Amino acid sequence: MIETLAFATTVVCVAGGLAVLSTGLAGRYRREKALPALAVVELALVVQAIADVTGLLTGDRPAELGTHLAYLATSLVLLPAATAWSANEQGRWAAVVIAVAFLALAVVVIRAQTTWRPA
Repeated sequence: MIETLAFATTVVCVAGGLAVLSTGLAGRYRREKALPALAVVELALVVQAIADVTGLLTGDRPAELGTHLAYLATSLVLLPAATAWSANEQGRWAAVVIAVAFLALAVVVIRAQTTWRPA
């Protein structure tokens, strides 16, 4: 687990979630403007997943392996699922879906980070 990447991802997710939620509630949410942030966060999550799998293959073991792998898989699926779900909508509800995904992802990354602690 790359600690600085996990921290940066968490900060970006919270900031992105609050930004998307505020623009959505103000009626100014545009999916095209949110897509670059979604792509950057997803790229960071893929890098984190590669680092985690590499750590597992080299002998590092988290305290809770099954839970950690579940958080890792969830982190990779959450944003694409929310983006696909909100693809047909441009209004407030699309912004709410993306904002909730960002904020939930922040929690998932923090939980994955805490489960990575060695046994």
